[in-house]
Amino acid sequence: MRKVLLLAPLAAALAAPAVASEMPSQPGGDSGAITISCYRGPLRDVIWDRPNAVFIDSLMRRGYSIEQAEAIGNRVCRDEYGVFDPDHMVETLTRLLARTRPAGHR
Repeated sequence: MRKVLLLAPLAAALAAPAVASEMPSQPGGDSGAITISCYRGPLRDVIWDRPNAVFIDSLMRRGYSIEQAEAIGNRVCRDEYGVFDPDHMVETLTRLLARTRPAGHR
């Protein structure tokens, strides 16, 4: 399940990210894009679910540390309400970004 969020300046990004595409962003692409990309196991149950590298990398490009990016990615990908519900995943990510300051911006 993949979503590309085009996040403009930080204030606009926290207010309302826009879903731009079903395809992940390319490496070295738009540094403002956050790609929600999760590995989903074969079951609806949240067992193996985890963030893919493109999700972690896109958060790190925004200034989040590897630890923060993994925590945010795991929270979004392992949320059982987000399974097959991309809108819920976007809402969860938006909420997390609003309350988590990137490590590089303290």
